[in-house]
Amino acid sequence: MEQRKVRGFIGMSLLVIGLQMLCLGCWDQKDVSNLAIITVLGFDRITDQDGVDKWQVSSFVMQAGKAETDGGGEGIQGAKPEIEWRGKGLTIPEAILDFTKRSPRFPFFADTYSVIIGERAAKEKLLEIVDYLDRLREYRPGSFIMIAQGDAAPLFETEPEASISVSRDLKELAQNTADSTGIARGVKLMDFTSNLLSTDRDPVAPEIRLIKPQEKKGDELAGPAKAILVEGLGIFKDDKWVGWLNKEEAVGYDLLANKINKGDITIRAQKEGQWFTFLITKSKPTLKATLTEDKLNINVEIEIKGRIIEDNGVDLAPSQIDQVEHTLSEKIGDMAMHTIDIVRGYESDCLGFSEELHRYSPNDWKKIKSHWRETYLNANVNVQVNALIENTGRLGQRLEMKK
Repeated sequence: MEQRKVRGFIGMSLLVIGLQMLCLGCWDQKDVSNLAIITVLGFDRITDQDGVDKWQVSSFVMQAGKAETDGGGEGIQGAKPEIEWRGKGLTIPEAILDFTKRSPRFPFFADTYSVIIGERAAKEKLLEIVDYLDRLREYRPGSFIMIAQGDAAPLFETEPEASISVSRDLKELAQNTADSTGIARGVKLMDFTSNLLSTDRDPVAPEIRLIKPQEKKGDELAGPAKAILVEGLGIFKDDKWVGWLNKEEAVGYDLLANKINKGDITIRAQKEGQWFTFLITKSKPTLKATLTEDKLNINVEIEIKGRIIEDNGVDLAPSQIDQVEHTLSEKIGDMAMHTIDIVRGYESDCLGFSEELHRYSPNDWKKIKSHWRETYLNANVNVQVNALIENTGRLGQRLEMKK
């Protein structure tokens, strides 16, 4: 028995060694020096001089021999690790070939941080863009998708303002700044696609636009002449872009649709002629959708905690905190209802009200499935906000309201 085990072990070892000798590397391996690493893609629909509608695809490509960590003593302004490529064609692959054919390197999309879609393309051909990205061999589902105010192409003429490259700027603005401040919402391509294919919820994507910074150092600009800003949200109905939410409305969307555990979302409220700034540290929306005789009823409760970070010279006594909390609750409730009104004005259900009914009351959902959008647009909506001030910013002091 022992000899049989030993022979079996030796045989298995020889088999493993033989297989290792046959493993000579990946069959489709490409040397990194032969790759054109594309970090950002932009899609536009344009009409040429002959009146023919075409695709225009813009891209940032990592320059050969340079990395995003290059730049050392040159600083952000001197480091330009990316170059812009742009092509046109009747199809998306044809437009990409229009610029990649000028390079001896293979286009590589696995490091594409962001996808920017122009307004017209988002309104007319959104599904074609998403379908193309899904079919890419190096498809990156974690890429951030953004909607450009106007065309996407001008955004590729900008320079980095806070990072070593524009692609890194875009990623960090969507991933960090937009989410933490509530003025936008970073949306990954896989989540956008999921909502796009949903039968009961419309997608959103952050708005991106070109800005011209005015800060100066002496007589010259302190930063680039053109930069980017991620602020606001693009709203969709089915597979078409239909409009925008500004930064205040985006905050309302964030409070209605997302649970917040940390961030820098600030709310300004006025009481007795004085302004207060409230920093939200935690927020949790609870949504309940019910159907009564084919009438959809939506109740939203938002629990909010935070602290006062600016009181404009007004010192709060403990007895006055309840009054300020009531003022903040009303203010935030009005913001949320305004956002709901704007979204419903676009006939979009990007807040997931219908999805809530579908998830928790499938029998009721079957009753309205064929006309769910009309039912949602005529729904009764009620929002209740409970704001709690955990810190007034005046530790150990009890100061009376100034006269």
